[in-house]
Amino acid sequence: MLDPGIGGRIHEYHGRELKRLDSPKATLMALITDGILTHRLPWALVMLGVFLTIAIELMGVQSLPVAVGVYLPLSTSAGMFAGGIVRWLVERKVRSDNRSLADIESGPGVLFASGLIAGGAICGIAVAAIAGWGSARGMSAEWLAEKLRLHEALGWFANAPVIGLLVFALLGFLLYRTGLRKQS
Repeated sequence: MLDPGIGGRIHEYHGRELKRLDSPKATLMALITDGILTHRLPWALVMLGVFLTIAIELMGVQSLPVAVGVYLPLSTSAGMFAGGIVRWLVERKVRSDNRSLADIESGPGVLFASGLIAGGAICGIAVAAIAGWGSARGMSAEWLAEKLRLHEALGWFANAPVIGLLVFALLGFLLYRTGLRKQS
């Protein structure tokens, strides 16, 4: 399901009504708090989670990535999974070159990946700031889109999913190549 954009400005997409998605973490915390206060928390399910976590740890697998994978939707964790695959490929290649794993722990690949994460966060903040600035002046996101007309200038390119996939694959390849470089 699609989230209806910043501030809920998009209510319909291709004739389908979009409903706002609740924050899963806030909903979960409210459910737990309400369950504790009303003495109706399903303790059997809580204990099942505790024992599953213990079993996962006893198998030698870290439980936090498993919990994140269970908690987050596939669309969110797919990027982390792809990054994990790139990391695994880099580690495999580094081991075959008789280099230590400490080389990649503090190497250019980690710095590049951190830069990608920080850049994504900064772009998200910039988009939110532009949306907040516009809404404070009574301008909607539709007004900004009409004013800039980028969607018309880019044409089909703006909405082509294959372009996003190609850019994602290119970034993954660049991350792999950067991760293989030795520190200078």
